[in-house]
Amino acid sequence: MIGIIPAAGKGTRLKPITEAIPKELLHCGSKCLIEHALESLTLCGIKRACLITGHKKGPLMDFVKDGSLYGLDIDFAYQTSTQGLGHAILCAKNKIRNDDLDLMVLLGDTVIEPKHILKDLKETHKKEKLFATFLLKEVEDPSREEVFEKPQTKEEQKRFEINGKYYAIIGVYCLNQKIFTYLEKTPRGRNNEIQLTDAIQLGLKSGEKAVGIRFDGKWLDVGAPKTYLMAQWEFFKNKTEQDILKLAEEWDQTAEKINTQQN
Repeated sequence: MIGIIPAAGKGTRLKPITEAIPKELLHCGSKCLIEHALESLTLCGIKRACLITGHKKGPLMDFVKDGSLYGLDIDFAYQTSTQGLGHAILCAKNKIRNDDLDLMVLLGDTVIEPKHILKDLKETHKKEKLFATFLLKEVEDPSREEVFEKPQTKEEQKRFEINGKYYAIIGVYCLNQKIFTYLEKTPRGRNNEIQLTDAIQLGLKSGEKAVGIRFDGKWLDVGAPKTYLMAQWEFFKNKTEQDILKLAEEWDQTAEKINTQQN
């Protein structure tokens, strides 16, 4: 399986800090967000990945380098303008270099704990030979989260109700490479963007099989100040002093390793 990490977003809701640094370099715990994503791929046994970058993402590329620090071989693809998650994935098409491997798409600004659930997701996708597999988490307000068409009105929301509850896709997908064909056929939707969820629906209408797996762990979404600060609280609230000291030690060890490579 090959990893794809979309990280071209401008982080507009997190300004002014994202005027200076990409939001993927903001920290959650002792690691920045992109480190959580890279380590998640490594945990899944993934060896190669493509990072989708964009405007003002030079510091992110400098940070990741070739990915060897995380046991990955990293390619970069450039998204000239933000045109939806589906468009971002299409930008990686020419970087895959292997038609036989499926894809794991993991958003660069999302932290999922425990990380081993991603390995379970990968194994389910592989075992069932699915077109698309993704994690779902129950949400109170579907208009604020990523469900298939981001329903805005009560009538639209009703279409996605399951036993009186709503579920959001939480930023990680396993996909067969047929997704590229469906993305190329997907018409632009809201905000003139190509949405991955629209392409998945197009595949379903053509007889492809997709499975959503309910996830009860922690989903730390850092797209806005409130969610970023809440993510910090979620990460640290149950930590002991010894836990914090261990995190500090891990950070020290990483810094030492990087300094050794650069000298």
